[in-house]
Amino acid sequence: MKKNKATILTLALILFVAIFLRTYHFHDWLYFKMDQARDSLLISQAIVDGAGNLPLLGPRAGATDVGVGFLRLGPAYYYFQYLSGKIFHSTSPDVFAYPDLFFSIAAIILIFFFLRLYFNNLISLLLVALYSFSFIIIQYSRFAWNPNSLQFFAILTFFGLLQFFRERNEKRKKWWLVLWAIGLFVGSQLHFFGFFMLLGASGLFILLKFQPWKKEKILQLKDRIFIGKIFTYALIILAVFVITYSPVIISDIKRNGENTKNFISALSSKPATKKKTFDESLQRGFDENMKNYCLITTSYCYSGKYKDGGVPIKFTTFLIVLGILLAGWKMKESSDQKQKDFLMLVLIWTGVFFILTVPVSYQIRPRFFIPVFLIPYIFIGLFFQLLQEKIKKGGVLIIIGATIILLNVNAEGTRAWFQEQAGAQNEDISTSRTLILKTKDGVTLGQLERVANYIYENKKIGANIYYYVKPEHIAPLKYLFRQKNDPSFVFLPLKMNDDPNAQYFAVVPSDVESQSYIESKFNSEIKILSEEQFGQLNVVEINIPNRAISQEFRFNQESSLSDRIFWSDVFGKKLNRDALQEEGIDSIE
Repeated sequence: MKKNKATILTLALILFVAIFLRTYHFHDWLYFKMDQARDSLLISQAIVDGAGNLPLLGPRAGATDVGVGFLRLGPAYYYFQYLSGKIFHSTSPDVFAYPDLFFSIAAIILIFFFLRLYFNNLISLLLVALYSFSFIIIQYSRFAWNPNSLQFFAILTFFGLLQFFRERNEKRKKWWLVLWAIGLFVGSQLHFFGFFMLLGASGLFILLKFQPWKKEKILQLKDRIFIGKIFTYALIILAVFVITYSPVIISDIKRNGENTKNFISALSSKPATKKKTFDESLQRGFDENMKNYCLITTSYCYSGKYKDGGVPIKFTTFLIVLGILLAGWKMKESSDQKQKDFLMLVLIWTGVFFILTVPVSYQIRPRFFIPVFLIPYIFIGLFFQLLQEKIKKGGVLIIIGATIILLNVNAEGTRAWFQEQAGAQNEDISTSRTLILKTKDGVTLGQLERVANYIYENKKIGANIYYYVKPEHIAPLKYLFRQKNDPSFVFLPLKMNDDPNAQYFAVVPSDVESQSYIESKFNSEIKILSEEQFGQLNVVEINIPNRAISQEFRFNQESSLSDRIFWSDVFGKKLNRDALQEEGIDSIE
């Protein structure tokens, strides 16, 4: 009883600190870039005007090369955001990030139960602490992006799979199968890479467990009870698939299989990089795996090449290689089938992921590693277990000491990042610790909101606002302007026009000389009327004395129809497509 209370209290303490690190200044420090604004524009329409405005397909699956439209994921991510908006009765950008925040916290609890399938209480708690306070995992928990929740659904998939094969009670066995299928079919809608990883690892594990090539398995095909079970399992999987993928299925029926064709086209397309030999791709794949596992466990190795990683990268390489060897050795030595299954799944999980990274090894980003965030910690756990078995009491002291060291290096990484985030709100500083997005400009929701408020508050009566901003901030500012809910507030991206009521603003990086920067963008002289700094951004009100009229002035911008369909289309109700185009849904995708 005392042991259980200690476990619960320790896990509760870990959760408390983990929640604090994931919610500290959550609103102001939220990343709100082009993808986040695009999704917010889309889902806010459904929250305000009804669920009929929800799309049947999700975000684009990366920079995939397809024939017509875009290859899109399933819509599960969008439906999570819609549910959050309805629960909190809000279309604020931070509300759309709540599902990712929730699943990042839920993953911590789920991981403890997953680890307890193999490790003892002490090691499981230590590994949960290491995972919870990992610098990069914290970063991926603090903003809205479709891959972010994959860390939860990957664990859910494999937890359900292991429990299915462990369970002897047939009724409970079916529920574990349902859990596995939910994890697989929801997780596969969150990231294209995750789709293949979850499907490949699950499929290979099931194949090795059933071993259909063996003679006794072939003979079982004559057993009606066995065939009945397989048929029941297949029906359960099919039912979960149909429920979770029904929007995708309906969309393809309505659009003559367009997304499926794009999926096949994407599979047959080659990566858009210079041709590399297999050896080069394999070496780069290994380097990227070790580099990113180093980032996950130590918060280092986030810049430069593999060879520049120094001690942290050598430590990580040793750790992963030793972990694989330990898993293989323990699998061979163990007489416990449950332990063998756990280790086999971990090796398959690691191996399938590595194989998938080889063809895209020159395009890998840290987000690709979200479904394997737990892997290096499992290998650390195997090393801890070996020390505990071989050195007894001394081993416990060593593993606690090692845990403290790893917690400290990640705490330092998180502290440095938080310091950057705080500083970036009010001044121009370097943001090298922002690792999750290509554009490391340190611009967050708090700064963008202050920019939007400044422009709105300084709008002249009867003026139409034209604003210049870097491409990645066009949609975010547009969304924040829309949040004003002011029908008289007219705002458009800056362009030359003959509008007599035009009032011009430029939003530029705070580390540039505003006059020359803006003039170079428009090849025209400007006059600065006022300028205000908001952290990494400067808002400059400008006048353009000699406007060159390049096109007829009009408020309504033309845009092509979306390649999506919505639930209102399915049920024969006309969707307010013009409103979506005005929001910029089509133009920024």
